[in-house]
Amino acid sequence: MATITSRALPEIPSQPALHVAASVRRMSGPMSQVKSIARGAEAVALREAEAEGAFDAVLLNERGRVVETTARNVFLVSGESLQTPPTHEGALPGITRSAVLEIAARAKIRAREMFVSLDRLRGADEVFLSGSGVGVLGIGSVDGRRMEAPGRVTRTIQDGYAALLEAEAKW
Repeated sequence: MATITSRALPEIPSQPALHVAASVRRMSGPMSQVKSIARGAEAVALREAEAEGAFDAVLLNERGRVVETTARNVFLVSGESLQTPPTHEGALPGITRSAVLEIAARAKIRAREMFVSLDRLRGADEVFLSGSGVGVLGIGSVDGRRMEAPGRVTRTIQDGYAALLEAEAKW
C-alpha cells in the first residue's frame, strides 16, 4: 500500500531569514549525495528555525562547516566572488545549483565550490538559496545579521535563471 500526500510550497517572506540549526548535523560522504524521502532530521531543523522566526535552517556537517539548508543549496557572495559548499561536504548536487553555476560562468562571475565556515557565511555580502521550489532566493538575514536581499550579484543570477526558464519553456 502507498500513501501519497501533497502540500503547498512554503510562503516566501520578502526578507527571508536563515537560522543555523543546532539540533542537526549533515554527515559528509557518499551517502550525502543521495536524495532521500527520509527527511526526519531536516524536519527537526526546520521546526527549530521556524521557532526562531526563520524561513529555513542552515545545516552544518560533522566538521561544523555549512552544507546546505533543509531543502536548498546555499550560495554566498563576498566582494565579486560567488561561493558554495562542495557536494563532497554533504550538499546535494541540485539541478538548480548546477544552473546557478552555469549562469555565473556566463555572467563572468567568479564562482567557486569551497569550504564555507559559519564566520564566512555570517560575514558574506549577500546570501541566496537555490532550489526548484524557490528558484534563486535572496536572504535578508542569517542568525539575525542583516544583509541586502537581493543584492546586485543575486539579482544578476535571478535574472539569468528567469531567462533560462523562459528559454527552456520554448519547445
